Amino acid sequence: MMQFNVGTYTISMKYLFKRGNRNTYYYRRRVPKELAQHYPKPFIEISLKQSDRTVAAAVSQETHQMVEEQFERLRQGLPKNKILTNYQSALELLARHNLTEADAKADGQGADEAKDPFFDSLDDTIRAKSSEKDYTAFRYDEKPFPYHLLDDDQRAALAIAKGQFRLKASEYPAEYLRRKGKDKNRKNVNEANNAMTTFIKCCGDRSPAEYSRSDISNFIEVSSKTKKTATIHRQLKSITAMFNFVALELDIKADRHHCFEKFNIPNLGDDAVSREDFTQEHLLAIREMPPSKTLEIDCMIYLMLDTGMRVKECCGLLVSDVNLQAETPHLVLYKNNIRGLKNKNSQRLVPLVGAALNAVEKLISAATNDYLFPRYVHDSGDDVKNTGASGACNKRLKTLLGPSSPTCHSFRHTMQTRLRNTECPKEKRDELGGWAKDISDKYGTPSDLKLKAKYLSATL
Repeated sequence: MMQFNVGTYTISMKYLFKRGNRNTYYYRRRVPKELAQHYPKPFIEISLKQSDRTVAAAVSQETHQMVEEQFERLRQGLPKNKILTNYQSALELLARHNLTEADAKADGQGADEAKDPFFDSLDDTIRAKSSEKDYTAFRYDEKPFPYHLLDDDQRAALAIAKGQFRLKASEYPAEYLRRKGKDKNRKNVNEANNAMTTFIKCCGDRSPAEYSRSDISNFIEVSSKTKKTATIHRQLKSITAMFNFVALELDIKADRHHCFEKFNIPNLGDDAVSREDFTQEHLLAIREMPPSKTLEIDCMIYLMLDTGMRVKECCGLLVSDVNLQAETPHLVLYKNNIRGLKNKNSQRLVPLVGAALNAVEKLISAATNDYLFPRYVHDSGDDVKNTGASGACNKRLKTLLGPSSPTCHSFRHTMQTRLRNTECPKEKRDELGGWAKDISDKYGTPSDLKLKAKYLSATL
């Protein structure tokens, strides 16, 4: 047991400990004997990833609650980790008993009779999984209703029928991603799960309406020790979107109103670090860069250098997107089946000049399939490896320019600076970078492409 003072109080943390050779704290406790078969070791030991003792104590308390919930589930004969309720599966279960969601929620004699086959099936499950003595006790309310004898779909369907269906915060990401059609996108899945997991670790796993403003304030305060304010803001906005969308779609009235609106993050954005532009010396060194063993990395750097495109935009290019025979060589950037775009304004025509033109010509000559950068397309053909591409490009730039080199995303900011220096109008700069809100009437015409290529050439 660890004890420490906070003001005039002494706090005892039973399961908090710290190794002598480590800076971070751990949660450690013995597994109860009756549950030992469910764990690989007699002790549970979880790194809290905190070096601040006060913060570690708070995280330890949340971890303790999670472990206690695992123990309770195991004692009820349920899986150790909570299985996310599949709302759609629950509806399918009701449908097998000729019930729609509306039928299941309806009241009245006729409605109750329609639900009898469903309730009879639950009764059959309970009878089959319990002794005659226990079953009789359940029926006469001498024991609590045995929810633990039902599977997840049965419990969810029963909750829908009783108008009590709710989801814990941990269940929202999966339902949100599935309904949005983003459950196959690795980046979206990771971002949604990371945001919710981080919040739950700090504030516990409850239904949205059960959180208070103090929970949000505590999350902001704890997170600000290790994260930028913009990251905290993005995670809270993501959580809010999941709560709002899923509660509305599933008609969970109890959680339609929650406190995740108009939250305040002190000094939001003040800790942001502006991305550094590439200097003229940097740009010259990149243009004279000796070839590496990987053509795609070199060509991606050159393409970003003289177009200002994003890494992900480059990764998803197809050979058919390139038009080298046009009066103004260019590529067509649009959402396709292997990668989306950041927003609708990102769809555009990009003139090819300088190093970008040379790079695309080399890629076309070396192409063996439909992709311009096949190395950075997943084998499934439904997503791109933009994180890997970004890391490879950044590594190449650091090798060339030194450890303080700007990242490859800085090509976009540098291109804006280069275009401003050529007195390129803002609307053209925005169109070239994919930031334009209103596309000009001449957008995509040969004369418009020629004009944009003129400004890009002037940056060389």
